[in-house]
Amino acid sequence: MSVDLEQSTIMGRFAESVLSPERLAAVRRSGMLGAEAGRRFAQLTNLASTLTGAPIALISMVESDRQFFTSQVGLPDDLAASMQTPISQSVCRTVVETGAPLELRDLGDDERFVEHGARTELGIEAYCGVPIRDGDGHVLGSFCVLDVEQRTWAPETVELLEQLAGVVADSISTSIDYLSLVTDLQTRLIPADLEPPAVGSLRARYRPVAASERIGGDFYDSFRRRDGSVDIVLGDVVGHGVESTQAAAQLRAAARAVFTGLERSPAQIINRISDACVDLPGCMYAAIIVASISTDGRQVTWARAGAMPPIVTGPNARVLDGCGSPPLGVARCAEDETCEVDIDGGEGVLFFTDGLVERRGEIVDDGLARIIDQVSGRVDLDTLVEVANPEGIQNDDIAVVWWRSDD
Repeated sequence: MSVDLEQSTIMGRFAESVLSPERLAAVRRSGMLGAEAGRRFAQLTNLASTLTGAPIALISMVESDRQFFTSQVGLPDDLAASMQTPISQSVCRTVVETGAPLELRDLGDDERFVEHGARTELGIEAYCGVPIRDGDGHVLGSFCVLDVEQRTWAPETVELLEQLAGVVADSISTSIDYLSLVTDLQTRLIPADLEPPAVGSLRARYRPVAASERIGGDFYDSFRRRDGSVDIVLGDVVGHGVESTQAAAQLRAAARAVFTGLERSPAQIINRISDACVDLPGCMYAAIIVASISTDGRQVTWARAGAMPPIVTGPNARVLDGCGSPPLGVARCAEDETCEVDIDGGEGVLFFTDGLVERRGEIVDDGLARIIDQVSGRVDLDTLVEVANPEGIQNDDIAVVWWRSDD
């Protein structure tokens, strides 16, 4: 095997290690992909910069397409605000690939980094970083220090960074325990079964985001009226974590109390829910949609407050983008007689939270178009959710309720 071919094979294996589904899932599960996590580690990055004399210190999580700065000191304002760079500008990726410390006095003196984006676009000339691992041994990213000038790192720099990386690793274990708590609380909001409609099928899915600071706040429920029609409620509370999960539980309880024994329009129900939870912390600004499926399955009426528009599924798939009112607590939900649609055989209506359509770097219309393309045919619900927002790039909870006139 030639040297070039051998090096190519090694780099291929390294690339596979970075893109490993297990490692990427561990990154999302770590609780390190958010500003909340960064506040816990600000002292560590400041300490690393002070003790090494480096102007820049980072805790960098490496994903498939970007590096995310969980904590940083010394970055230019634009990078500090965005908290990330494309993966092409990440020297930390090499630490993840090798699973070993990387010490570079001069990036321009190493053929791997002469034309590297960190050097050509960010002006980085010196780097020293060590792996950050979780309890299962996955390399999530790097604790590193950088300089815009060439420099020789002190012999104790790697040892210092490894000690700091160990503190981060211990905190990640705590975050995963927190994630388990939030996931358990959130799961309790999701009913095991929905009320079966008189006609067609009613199915739902909830898929939490892996990052602990992003989980929580979505819920759905269904209720059967005396005439055999079925009502659906789907909501998304502002925020994430334990607090938002508690708020979602309060909102769902308010919805259940309002639905009991009431024969009201979807807009009236939303306003009653808003009144019922006005004094409950966390309900303010929540997004909610309420819909009613007629007994014969030929008509669906709805109202929404801050929620995503429903989509008619089937051969004539389309977004029902009218009938929108502000989120709870901002204004009353408007009564709109046009918020109804006649359903033909083979059609259905899809209700969902924004996690289904939101992807980093895209507009919502892109996500809606992707759903339309899927639901024009006979796609199953699990496939729809994965195609609309693959688990590997999902950055918010997803809740979906799908009624179909014919199963």
